[in-house]
This record gives sequence, C-alpha cells and structure tokens, in this order.
Amino acid sequence: MTDEPYPWVRRTTERGKAYDAFREFLNQGPRRTVIATAEAVGITKDSAYELSKRHDWNARATAYDQHLASAATDGLASQMASARDDNLTLADKLRSHLTDQLDGFIRSREDPTVRWSQALAAMVRLEEHAFRLKDDPKTTAARSRVEEYLQRIENAGQA
Repeated sequence: MTDEPYPWVRRTTERGKAYDAFREFLNQGPRRTVIATAEAVGITKDSAYELSKRHDWNARATAYDQHLASAATDGLASQMASARDDNLTLADKLRSHLTDQLDGFIRSREDPTVRWSQALAAMVRLEEHAFRLKDDPKTTAARSRVEEYLQRIENAGQA
C-alpha cells in the first residue's frame, strides 16, 4: 500500500482494463469478491486474482470504505451541529420572551403563570438536548412546544 491520499484512484502503473476491474471490485460494496469481479468484467479468475494482488485491491477498497464512512460521519456531525444551533437560537428567543414576562410578573408582584412555567421547562429541555447533540423524539417534541409557546406569545402581543 502506498501513502497516496486517495489510494482508490487509478495508479500510474494500472492500465485501463485493470483499473476498470478494480472499480468493479470497489463498486460491489462490502460483499465484494474477486470471483464476482472476474465474472462481471469478463476475465479469468486467475487474472482477477493476479490484478487484485498486484494492485492491492483489498487494502485500497478498505481505504475507500473508511473514507465513505468518515464522510458520512462528518456529514451527520454537521447536521447535528446545525440542528443544535437552531435549537439554541430558538431557546434564546424564548428565554428573551420569558424574561420580559417574568419582569412583568415581578413588577406587578404576581406569580408566573402555568404556561410561563411550562414554556420555561420546555426551553430547558430543548437546551439540554442541544448541548448533548441529542436528536430524538423528545427533542423534537420540546422544540415543537417551544415554537408553540413563542407563537402564542407573539399572538398575544399583537392582540
């Protein structure tokens, strides 16, 4: 195996048909076999085994599989971070509304309403899940409750 950054690309020592055979091997996925490759590209099993050995198909395919897995993981992490940021922005917006309402309750010497307490609890749960990068039905439900509370607050402010 070489230290090439992408060992699955065509090597300078690899002729077109040899690389075509390797690509067929690579595209078979986790259940790839040299025999299936030989049949698919129309070469003998012995020729396929020789090409596999000479051009290190197994190691190159493993590197390719690891690259794909890493790319998928990176994409998922990015999506989760984006969802976390969206949830924290929403929680900050609700916190601002709740702070304003609480200040009003304090000025008028009233206890916060049940809805205010429910909105606060939903905001806290949403933040907890966001900081853990957790996305599950509870997070989605908490986010929906926060959005609902914000909508109610905005509607009440417009009335």
